Amino acid sequence: MNKAKELLKELQDLDMDIQSRIDEINELEAGLLSSPKWSGVKVQGGQTRKVDDVYTRLVVMKEAIEQDTKEVINRKLELGRMINRLKNPKHRTILRKTYINKMYVDDICDSMGGMSSPTYYRLKKQAVNELDVILTELIVNDSNCTGMKSEIC
Repeated sequence: MNKAKELLKELQDLDMDIQSRIDEINELEAGLLSSPKWSGVKVQGGQTRKVDDVYTRLVVMKEAIEQDTKEVINRKLELGRMINRLKNPKHRTILRKTYINKMYVDDICDSMGGMSSPTYYRLKKQAVNELDVILTELIVNDSNCTGMKSEIC
């Protein structure tokens, strides 16, 4: 699989990852709000813990998940910016609508002035190839710039 296809697949999967983290945060918050007012929590065979310790751990978990979610969202923005590097606006639009907005082919064709599906697939293939060239150039430039401080790098 070429780099562009890998990047676009990752971009497509990030929404599920983000949503699962948001769901996890919502469940933690719901648990915090609906928990009974314990005087202590004891795990079988374990030590009694104070309620404050339990709440503190839940809050720390929530903050860690929120931080991870921010990192995933930043990755999605970064991948979206890669698409922005494409010169052809139709190429950018097709990749955005396909991989970020997750639209169906027919809906994309309609939204782009009634383009035919063969035209969509042709433009999408061109867009993926153009993105692959951009990613290859970035990788080459990064490897050439390792250890160097230059405005090009």
